Amino acid sequence: MSEQPLPTLPMWRVDHIEPSPEMLALRAKGPIHRVRFPSGDEGWWVTGYDEAKAVLSDAAFRPSGMPPAAVTSATVILGSPGWLGSHEGSEHARLRTIVAPAFSSGRVKLLAQQVEAIAAQLFETLAAQPRPADLRRHLSFPLPAMVISALMGVPYEDHAFFAGLSDKVMTHQHESGPRSAAHLAWEELRAYIRGKMRDKRQDPDDNLLTDLLAAVDQGKATEEEAIGLAAGMLVAGHETTVAQIEFGLLAMFRHPQQRERLVGDPSLVDKAVEEILRMYPPGAGWDGIMRYPRTDVTIAGVHIPAESKVLVGLPATSFDPRHFDDPEIFNIGREEKPHLAFSHGPHYCIGVELARLELKVVFGSIFQHFPALRLAVAPEELKLRKEIITGGFEAFPVLW
Repeated sequence: MSEQPLPTLPMWRVDHIEPSPEMLALRAKGPIHRVRFPSGDEGWWVTGYDEAKAVLSDAAFRPSGMPPAAVTSATVILGSPGWLGSHEGSEHARLRTIVAPAFSSGRVKLLAQQVEAIAAQLFETLAAQPRPADLRRHLSFPLPAMVISALMGVPYEDHAFFAGLSDKVMTHQHESGPRSAAHLAWEELRAYIRGKMRDKRQDPDDNLLTDLLAAVDQGKATEEEAIGLAAGMLVAGHETTVAQIEFGLLAMFRHPQQRERLVGDPSLVDKAVEEILRMYPPGAGWDGIMRYPRTDVTIAGVHIPAESKVLVGLPATSFDPRHFDDPEIFNIGREEKPHLAFSHGPHYCIGVELARLELKVVFGSIFQHFPALRLAVAPEELKLRKEIITGGFEAFPVLW
């Protein structure tokens, strides 16, 4: 009897938004599966909630390695000084401690009025556009860049420049090496940060770049590590939120009754954001986090040899019925349970408070500004940015 062919990733969402039937069917068979990645490499895909948490918190699995080329363009920045995703143990904890104060609840709360003002400004700009207007160009793309500008202490007027570099860094690349577009963009971004840090020495303030300079002066980090930390925060703080705003709005358009609930009861915004994050996180057909076991391991009865590729499928874990009741139903009144959209364990997203703030500001007010907001095209006509790790769309045309 011949072997059945391995399931192949990606498994794309239906109309960019509803869970893939193939993913749901596979997930129902168990929490971990041998699959083939787009690169042709074989490995394992973890779709169970508990199993994903176990892998992400187990020191037996290392984050660094050389993932299949089609998995991520992070090979561009893998091993770059200060890139948190490549560090482990005490080194990771040391670097994370340096940037943690900038993303603390207290610091983020101080940014709340700025975020609201930025959103209001962008709503006005969007409203002034001829219709249909591209919401991506006028809201979802600039807002996170302008917010991270405020947090880092770099000029607002630079946001389009570094957001464009961020886009290139997070793009899947067919070519690699020091002359690839992603690598060149990463180096240009580091050079930009280096210059801004030099400026901060003359004009310090309460922001991330000043924190990083203090860490360098105190011997807690090298200058190259500080630059890498800032560049990494900029990339991570921009791309994921851009996509999350777009997927969240598409979810609201797709589920008008839930939108009406939110409009009728704005106090639901916190739960609505969590449900959007649970069911429609950034990424598309197979988003996840790659891990490599140092030794042979067994997960849920499945034997995995050392150094195998293990992709933790964070979006898939949101459909685990062992953890979520009726997981395929979008319910903004759902009693909150922790989802894994921000990962888990030592590499839990450090910018979680900032991301939530931005999403709450957008979804808490956009339908008050644009009560009739709707897509200008059918959902299937939107062009998914499959070359971008976090997903999102090439354009998001809307009417109101």
